[in-house]
Amino acid sequence: MKTKLLFILSLFFFSSTVSNAQTVDEIIASHLKATGGVEKWASINSMKMTGNIDIAPGMKAPFIMYFKDKTKFRFELEVQGLTMILALDNDSGWSIIPFSGKTDPERMSPEEIKSSKQQADFTGDLYNYKQKENLVEYLGTEDMEGTETFKLKVTRKNNDITYMYLDTESYLSLKETSKVMMQDKEIESVTLPSNYKDVEGLKFAFSMELRGSDEASGGQTMNIETLVLNPKVSDELFKMPAVTSAVQPALEEVK
Repeated sequence: MKTKLLFILSLFFFSSTVSNAQTVDEIIASHLKATGGVEKWASINSMKMTGNIDIAPGMKAPFIMYFKDKTKFRFELEVQGLTMILALDNDSGWSIIPFSGKTDPERMSPEEIKSSKQQADFTGDLYNYKQKENLVEYLGTEDMEGTETFKLKVTRKNNDITYMYLDTESYLSLKETSKVMMQDKEIESVTLPSNYKDVEGLKFAFSMELRGSDEASGGQTMNIETLVLNPKVSDELFKMPAVTSAVQPALEEVK
């Protein structure tokens, strides 16, 4: 009798696991279709964005971002005439942060490189999630200010965790909360994407509010003004220069 009961329980557990996996795959497939489709995402090799970030009441800072091959990334932000640069070139990263008196290029720390790699892959956690070795779990539905969402838990192979909330009707992301380890500390952040627009058949959020762990305190909003798919981007843009004088801010070309 005990053996039969264990057999029945094992069958129930197996069927529940398979059902859950199918549900996850169905949700992800619908999400990718809603944002443009797998084939369209696969055709994108580079990207360029320009816009501004609300860094303080009544104060906007222009930015420019470049992506290439899902392994290269460059971000520039200008504040009061000073330009910060963060760049990733595959497994190597560097930065110039003049606000803190660092005017020469410096190598990124391993934690910063890990974070930049996540940024460089503009396809996101759900695209080819199995090949990326991401574990995705469906945690049911959850209300988000009157909108029903699918709640997914994404655990990356480096053990960083992101919770994604997808609109049950549009399948677009409405909220993402992340927990990452930086310098032996767990850092929480909240991203609220909105203002979705179509760019050559793909949907992108042109507005993203970035908050800390205290969601009620508000945060900074990134607003995209232009987004170009598959522009020609030189590899030199991501390589670390020897000195600041060798750096030509890409923001200069959009002024």
